[in-house]
Amino acid sequence: MKLRQSLNIMGALCLTAALGSAPMIASAAEAKTAQAANPQTQTQTISLLDGKQTFKLQGYEKQPVPGGGPGTMYVNKQEKRVLIIGEEEIPVIARGGSDADFLEGGKSIKDKQKQASPSYTVISEKTENANGLPVYHIEATDKMGGNDVQQATLLAVANKKFTVIQVVSNHKDKAGHLKAVNNILGK
Repeated sequence: MKLRQSLNIMGALCLTAALGSAPMIASAAEAKTAQAANPQTQTQTISLLDGKQTFKLQGYEKQPVPGGGPGTMYVNKQEKRVLIIGEEEIPVIARGGSDADFLEGGKSIKDKQKQASPSYTVISEKTENANGLPVYHIEATDKMGGNDVQQATLLAVANKKFTVIQVVSNHKDKAGHLKAVNNILGK
């Protein structure tokens, strides 16, 4: 039991580090960058966790995360949507348990997000099966840069790695937000 608690704490710490730059997302969505020849027609295939988590993005421009945060940011200016996708190795100290133990420890990330942003409010949370991969899915609302947003956080673990995917959408575009999340989940 002590090992499981240690792994849960380690998982939460790793995920907290991975999400540390979340408050900067809103301002990054408005960043003025040189656009490639029509990014709305470009499709990118994202493959994570050694191919266990794969999906396609269309119309997103790849950018670095502001402030040098971990992961990669994808911005769809037309849809006013930002995705931050991070994949990291599970620290050696936390590899003694199962993927399920690490994922369970990651569930406390919603508490860390609430500490970082008092307006962060969880709407729902559940573990879903995405093509055989358990994915912990948190839906929440928040304020970023003074704007109301809907935010999904998706956590998955496999092959001694973990992913954190955040989908941040305008709060008025619930259908578009759901479509983006379902695309990642393979629905």
